[in-house]
Amino acid sequence: MATFDPITRRLRRLFSVLDTDVDGFVTWGDYQRIVDKYMTGYALARSDDRIKSLEKAYWAQWLGLLTQANPGQDRLSQDEFVAAHRAAGDSTNASHLLEDIAQAIFNVLDVDGDKRINRDEFARYLAFCEIPSADATIIFQRLDLDGDAFISQREVARSLRAFHLYNDDLNTPGGIFLGVTEQRSGA
Repeated sequence: MATFDPITRRLRRLFSVLDTDVDGFVTWGDYQRIVDKYMTGYALARSDDRIKSLEKAYWAQWLGLLTQANPGQDRLSQDEFVAAHRAAGDSTNASHLLEDIAQAIFNVLDVDGDKRINRDEFARYLAFCEIPSADATIIFQRLDLDGDAFISQREVARSLRAFHLYNDDLNTPGGIFLGVTEQRSGA
């Protein structure tokens, strides 16, 4: 069995989350299904600015990944996906793309619009992700980096950067905002 560094392992787990039709490839359609899941789970219309922003952020990330792949590709295998993410992570645009995704996700989760995610909003998100509420306190505390009992947009962005770019904890909590909720064997 191959052994992978933490970033590669996390990206392989992300691939399995994004490959919503389980065809062994990630396409724009897989990202679109994630956006559609947010629409349904949060009862938002496609015309809602939060959904438009989420779709735009994922589209930019998708295009960024395709620029790292062979010309003309419109789908990525797991190895291509990981390699594209790793290459994109080395680009100067990586932090900007992750910041856009963090802002878009944050705006959906911040249901009351007070510029912070409280425990109730986070619990709703965990239910949306089908994560047991028993894990909520631990996950929330790991994401609440400043200990103020709220998750800020900055904390979401920092957790996404840690997930994508840093060789730290395999189970860095930023994956939660991408649907990566558990370690899968062979990942």
